[in-house]
Amino acid sequence: MDTPEQAVLLLMPGGSLASLAPLLDHLGLRAAPQHPGSTDPTLQGWYTLHQTRPGDLDAALARLQQAPGVDGAYRKPGGEPPA
Repeated sequence: MDTPEQAVLLLMPGGSLASLAPLLDHLGLRAAPQHPGSTDPTLQGWYTLHQTRPGDLDAALARLQQAPGVDGAYRKPGGEPPA
């Protein structure tokens, strides 16, 4: 069984997820806060991205990296098996 590809989005301080909503929708991505309810500004800008439809995740992330207010967008690293 394949694991769905996930990615991470980091907004710049003061960046708005709402302003990225049309682009995320166009790219077939949905963002969920990694630290919901946090009041720490360094944690509030972190989101996990999930693909909502099949597509080239790397191309979508490259486009997202160019968007205003985005500090980073990259594949979520896979975990390593226990030793």
